[in-house]
Amino acid sequence: MKKLIIMLQFLTRIPINLELKVENQDFSKGVIYFPLVGLIIGAINGLVFVMSSIIFEGLIPLIFVLLSNTLITGGLHLDGVADTSDAIYSARKKERMLEIMKDSRVGTNGVLALFFVLFFKLAFYDAIDSSILLPIIMVTPMIGRTSIGVTLYKGKCARKGESLGSLFVGKTTFAQTAVMIFYSSIICFIFLEYAGLFSFIFSLFLALILKVYFSNKIGGLSGDILGAVNEVVELFFLAIFLMFGILGGL
Repeated sequence: MKKLIIMLQFLTRIPINLELKVENQDFSKGVIYFPLVGLIIGAINGLVFVMSSIIFEGLIPLIFVLLSNTLITGGLHLDGVADTSDAIYSARKKERMLEIMKDSRVGTNGVLALFFVLFFKLAFYDAIDSSILLPIIMVTPMIGRTSIGVTLYKGKCARKGESLGSLFVGKTTFAQTAVMIFYSSIICFIFLEYAGLFSFIFSLFLALILKVYFSNKIGGLSGDILGAVNEVVELFFLAIFLMFGILGGL
């Protein structure tokens, strides 16, 4: 329970006013709770969707879902998207890319990346059949956090020395990774049956591809990279799920 609370405090802005004695190893051991934290975020987003749907129609409840997700996480992963985009598309050397990621200012590439991430997420949610939309809203954040957990396994830190990424990167075990994948798969199947399960599996392959791509670009992983992986994998999951729905309707 302690490690779950630590992960909630680290990954969300949910007000949990508990003072815990925290050690560095609590973070690496707490990775196993990443999917559960994602499911909690998804449950809150789902509640917001249901409540806003009572009053509003059309895209407005979905916009409230995006707002809810951003407020709950403090925009943590969106910040990673912006910083990573500014760095990668700067076409600079590795060292300069890492410097750009640490810059608190957001450049044109970062702004464009944020726009398209939010735009496509809204469009994908809107395109999904209303009968399955609530489970999708609840499960999607879990998929993103599971992808982070998978990316961490045998990863390498891009920066030398202490950083937020160094608390997690390369410190998760095969057993932790397997457990995350297993219970995330079970939840996907319960909520979304085979289409959700297969979409989840494909999404994990994308996470591994992104891990290799970013590691080749900047020599490893960072907190910003992990945030970008979360957002890109969530979009990919929604796109693949939609594809299964289209093919199933043919």
